[in-house]
Amino acid sequence: MVCFDEWGPLELRPIGGVAWAPRRRPVRMRATYRRTKGTEQFFGFYDVHADCLDGVFRKRKRLPELFDAFRRLRRCYPRTKLFVVMDNLHQLHDHPRFGALLRKLRIHAAWTPTEASWLNLIEPHFGVLKRFTLANTDDPSHAVRRRRVYRYLRYWHRRVGTTQHPLAGVRRIRFNKLEQH
Repeated sequence: MVCFDEWGPLELRPIGGVAWAPRRRPVRMRATYRRTKGTEQFFGFYDVHADCLDGVFRKRKRLPELFDAFRRLRRCYPRTKLFVVMDNLHQLHDHPRFGALLRKLRIHAAWTPTEASWLNLIEPHFGVLKRFTLANTDDPSHAVRRRRVYRYLRYWHRRVGTTQHPLAGVRRIRFNKLEQH
């Protein structure tokens, strides 16, 4: 059983938090009315039984990016009956093409009730991920933020002992051109 959720939109702006620095007059936070560098989405997967969390960053949250994420998930568990828990608040999850892809990949969807996404076990991990990687940051680029998140995920895999788990490498899976369609 794997839990899935999206985290985002992640934009480049200063994010506050708690620090051990001496108290002084707070620095004024810059405005972010225009997002000249865009936003990113994190498609996260959490294997409940192995306690393994990983995911991929994408520039947008559309069907092609969602399809890519689920193809990567299926490659991690090639001959396993796969159940994926996800919330039903997003319109992409109700799209007929998404349901057809899940059937084609032999993935069984388990939907959380409306307004009860807290039942999805990946949600608390996103809170910890945000606190450890984004608190007190002002990233100059999305690449810097991605490196920080992936570095935390590698630390998590070493700490829990899931470095050899198939899901721990979901972001490194490569596809052939013919296999993507």
